[in-house]
Amino acid sequence: MNNDLAPLSPVPLEQAVLETCFQQLGIFSYDRAKDYVEKEKENNKSAGASWSSLLAALAHLAAAEKAYHSMTFLGQKLGGQSFFSRKDSIRTIYTSLHNELKKVVMTGRNATGGTAPHLEELLSHLSEQLCFFIQARIEIADFYEKMYSLSSQKSINLEELVDCLESILQKYSSRFHHPILSPLESSFQLEVDVLKQLLKAQAEISEWKFLPSLLNLHNAHTKLQTWGQIFEKQRETRKHLFGGQTQKAVQPPHLFLWLMKLKNTLLAKFSFYFHDALSRQTALSEMKTLTTKTNPDYFGKTSSFLRKYDVTNVSLIFDNRGSESFQGHGYHHPHSYREAPKGVDQFPAVVSLPGDRPVIHWPNVIMIMSDRAADLNTLDKVVHFYDDKVQSTYFLTRPEPHFTIVVIFESKKSEKDAHFVSFLNELSSSLKNSKPFASLKPGSKG
Repeated sequence: MNNDLAPLSPVPLEQAVLETCFQQLGIFSYDRAKDYVEKEKENNKSAGASWSSLLAALAHLAAAEKAYHSMTFLGQKLGGQSFFSRKDSIRTIYTSLHNELKKVVMTGRNATGGTAPHLEELLSHLSEQLCFFIQARIEIADFYEKMYSLSSQKSINLEELVDCLESILQKYSSRFHHPILSPLESSFQLEVDVLKQLLKAQAEISEWKFLPSLLNLHNAHTKLQTWGQIFEKQRETRKHLFGGQTQKAVQPPHLFLWLMKLKNTLLAKFSFYFHDALSRQTALSEMKTLTTKTNPDYFGKTSSFLRKYDVTNVSLIFDNRGSESFQGHGYHHPHSYREAPKGVDQFPAVVSLPGDRPVIHWPNVIMIMSDRAADLNTLDKVVHFYDDKVQSTYFLTRPEPHFTIVVIFESKKSEKDAHFVSFLNELSSSLKNSKPFASLKPGSKG
């Protein structure tokens, strides 16, 4: 028996070019990928029609990917620009690219015999899978458009967004799985996994679900670290005017930076909503140090406001009526049983400063929440109430459907006091689910 191994056959030139191109796209190096395939096309002018067409399409794909990750296509108004300054929408760019690739697919299918039938078959197969990738890109780009348009809404249905994203993922699962395309598939999967986990965390924080939101935040954080290391490993050389040069890490695209910002915003909100459970795991001084690092530092800002204006209490109230899973602060075993809260226990103060919720004021707070429900449910009004019997003033506002912020003074305060109203408006606006979506478009405030 002959145990000698046959020598490995060399990788065809075209396959090597494709692998290099998709490796560059997989690490978000769009300019290098574009320059590389354009150079190959220039050096192989006598190549077959399919190969030349695919190289041209790949150069366009690299440019489209760069535009996609920059997010500059968001919020473009159709017909709002002159003909000469008009920018094609991302949908137009990808649709044009899809048509280019379809031609390569058809050329490969119609090829009979020829000098390289296997090459034609490979190019046709890859182009067909790239068509699915482009369709997925268009749908995800539309999804970001939808998110950006929701930034002006007072409240949004996050579960609906998560379901929409998951249906896109399911639709295109294993549709562009060829080994040569694996870097592209991996980078696509990384992005949508991070987005899905952050949106899930956002929805779970708003339902005051401690463990699920913590796990999704952690998973998104881990994946963002992996993604960030891709940029850290890439170095770009910059030449100085008077000679010499320096190397620095590549600047990540806007989409990555926005996902990082969304994660940090949710971490700040998580740290505020679950401050009680988290503070039990460490010393008070350590907890203060950790929350100071969040942006914004909700606990620190609320504490400062409380001291500055001699506030009796600031509480974040969670309305748990209809929430079958509510069991109180922290983690609970999924199969543990606890009777559903009744009466005032349906309105716990999940955050209370400077100490425990003032029990004597709680019936009043619940009464105001009931009587002024219509105003509070607009999610943009500050409600004022003075009770002369107990000589106390209450300011309330609702950042999102299940949560109400109350500020209590044991003295008479005017409903027109700008300090108190602006604090509540600012805090409430920052905690809204739609707030982070405004900064999806580069240059937008959010």
